[in-house]
Formats: sequence, structure tokens, C-alpha cells
Amino acid sequence: SAVIGGRKAHVPVMGMPDRKDGVIVYEDKELGFAVLNKPGDMPCHSTLSNHAEDVVSMFGNTLRERSNDPELKHPFLSLPFRVETEMHGLILAATKKEFCSYMTKQLESSGTPNNNEVVGGLTKTYRCLVCIKHPDDIERIEHLVNLPIEHYVDVKSATPKVFVRNKPQSTNHDWSRCLMKITSIASNSNNFRAACVSSKYSDSNDFTLAHRLWGPNYEHPAEDVGVQYVMQVDVQLMGTKAPHQIRGQLAALGIPIVGDGPYGGGTCEMRMHRHMWHRMAVQICHLEFRLPKVGQEEEGVAEEEATEEKKTELVPTEEDKCVFHLNTAWWSEYLVDYERYLMASTGP
Repeated sequence: SAVIGGRKAHVPVMGMPDRKDGVIVYEDKELGFAVLNKPGDMPCHSTLSNHAEDVVSMFGNTLRERSNDPELKHPFLSLPFRVETEMHGLILAATKKEFCSYMTKQLESSGTPNNNEVVGGLTKTYRCLVCIKHPDDIERIEHLVNLPIEHYVDVKSATPKVFVRNKPQSTNHDWSRCLMKITSIASNSNNFRAACVSSKYSDSNDFTLAHRLWGPNYEHPAEDVGVQYVMQVDVQLMGTKAPHQIRGQLAALGIPIVGDGPYGGGTCEMRMHRHMWHRMAVQICHLEFRLPKVGQEEEGVAEEEATEEKKTELVPTEEDKCVFHLNTAWWSEYLVDYERYLMASTGP
């Protein structure tokens, strides 16, 4: 869904060169930005092994096709914030320099490590399906909701990166502070807090869910990674910038993300149309930022004396916001089926 300045906006059905549905969530050609729904395992920029199937290349091709200008070989396109290749979900693309500059300033004001709340700037919410290895962990994690969670990461360590609760006093490592909070324990309803995935019976609902998540080729996929339950959590970072903050901190709490092999969440295999790929249960499900407008000329400065930069500079509006939200993730259907079977088997 998309809400611009308090009004629900139209979400286009298609628009990328491969005609995939739902890739473009919203586009504003006048302000110069688009919100895309990035598939997992797709890099934002080209890599040494993949210089065509990335967000910038594919959306750039779309912009070229639409322009109908044979001279336009390199339309302006920039991604204001970085998203890891493994992540699914909402990503922001700037198609004008003015919006790119605007979002750069907004990102700089998106909170500091000393704040418990993100003030102004850009708000991102990550939805994760995490592994629960012991039933007691469910209540332990619920008690952490809306509390600041702090770790330190050795940014130069190899993946899986080292996350610790207390910063070592004497060390040669480059430790960076990480802050996040779990904003909610999300589920499709209040009928269950976590879904069981451990069962010795091959015809059970729990057994089916485990195989749908991790893949049909494993005999006991949940038991292989020591998981009894899975639980959906919503997470926000609190102004800190370091690699693998969400993946590493959740793993340090003992609840790695489903499909995050390096951090203990096993491997989720998806097979379709003779192709096989891995996926991770983490999605940017919510984006929110101030709706920009063209800035006003400075007081006492004649319009003819104002610089071109000032005339086109974007500034935030007082109250209006841009809000984008994804209601489902790739694993949502599995949890819906699990809950439906659970309710049918327990009765009214």
C-alpha cells in the first residue's frame, strides 16, 4: 500500500522490463522518486558475477524504454540507502538529483545512536521470521519489545561477523556500536504467538510448515538446525550504521533469521521452473519519510537573484508524509495455512 500526504495512492501493476507484477510500488515522476519491491537474492548494483540482473540495471532499462529518447543512454538513477542482497522488500530509488540530495539530508537526520526513537528523516521497519530453539525464548523475546537492544560488531571480521553485548576494553579490532528495537511480535492474528515446526509425524501441520520454509528435500529440516518454533518479529534500527546489524543481533539473541545460514538459521531452498535459489526470511515491510516540496525563495532575495539550485531544492513539508507498506512476505502464505489448519483442528 502507498499513502502520500494522507491520501491512498495508486499502486501500479507492472512496469519493469520483465513485466513482473508488483515490482514498482509507487512512482512520482515530478518529484523524481520510485519505491520498488526488491526480490531477495537480487543485488542493488552490478557485481563481478552479475552485471545485468540488479536493481539499478533493470530499473535503469525501464527508464530508458519509457523515455523514447535514443540519446538518453544513462538516465539519472541513485539508491539513497543500501539494502543487502539477501533482503526482500521496499527500496527507494531517486530518479532526479534534487530528490537524491533531499533524501541524503533526511537520512542524516534519521536519529542518532543516543536516541530511543527515530525523529524525522527516514523510518524503515524490517519484518523477520526467526528461529526459536527453546519455548522459553518466546516469552524472553516478547519482554524485549520496544526496548533498546545494544551490541558491538567487529566490522572487519568475516561473515558471520562477531557480535558481542559488551565492547572489549583492550583490543585491536574495529568495534562499531549497533542499536535496534523489536517494535512488535507480529502474526496474522492473535491465535498463536509462534508456529511449531518440529514434529516426528510426516503428516502433521508442523512438519508441513518446516518443509515449506526450508525446502522439501530435507528429512527433518527444523531438527537439523535445532529449531522448535518460528516467530515473526518487526525490527527497527536506531540510527547506527554497520553491516549485518539485524541478522547479527538477532543471532546474538539466540533467534537467527530463518534461511540465514551463516548466522545459524539454516538454508531455505526454493525450486521452481527448473531453477533453484536460496532465500532468507527478512523483508523491509515499511518505509516512511516526509513528503518533499519545492523550497521557497529566501526572504529578501528577488526571484531573479535566486540560484537555480534554490529554485529546485526540495524541502520537507510540515506534516505530510509518504508511507509505504507491504502486507505480506514470501512466508506469509505458509503461516496463514498453518493457522487455518490449527483453527480447524482445535475447533471453536
